[in-house]
Amino acid sequence: MKKRTINAFTLVEMLIVIVIIGILIAALMPRMQAAQWRARDVSRKTALSQIQSAIVTSQWDKWKWPGMDIGATGWIWISKISWDLVAAGMNSIPRDPLENTVSIGSSFATWSTWDYGYVVATRNWAPNWWFVLMAQTEVEWWSNWVYCWNTTGQWYITWGTDIAQITICQSLTKTGSTSCKANTDKCEYSSDNQLRYIVIY
Repeated sequence: MKKRTINAFTLVEMLIVIVIIGILIAALMPRMQAAQWRARDVSRKTALSQIQSAIVTSQWDKWKWPGMDIGATGWIWISKISWDLVAAGMNSIPRDPLENTVSIGSSFATWSTWDYGYVVATRNWAPNWWFVLMAQTEVEWWSNWVYCWNTTGQWYITWGTDIAQITICQSLTKTGSTSCKANTDKCEYSSDNQLRYIVIY
């Protein structure tokens, strides 16, 4: 009588396959996460473009910037002026892809959460004809600005800042220390939550 053999994986072979799959997953996870970061930053840039158009339309209609009637003197929350932007033609106010609390504080110095905001700016000392929009970003190469917590010797965008003096970051470098450098061609940051994207109009 002929002995029948059963073709099956041994325990060692199964373990090897499991280890290989684990290695592949570990290698792919950072790439998948980076793709999610990039996708969210693209969404933020698109939202800023829509907000920019609505702000300009509102200004043309009312001859004042959205939020000026609430006595704002710092960064204005886009959610706070939603009625002005909806009246200017926006279907809905964009929310950050991370869906965090819609609040950025009343000034640039307290802005540490995910939301969109803008300030009215000057150009060559002519006031209230321009503005700056900003969003927090997750990926360095989608960012063009750096927020520094240490105000010593740093330069900030605030209400009334002359946009002719703003220098967009052409390159960003993450430092191993707490140093931070803004308003220069080569900006430095120490933490990812210092990354920003600004639109100057």
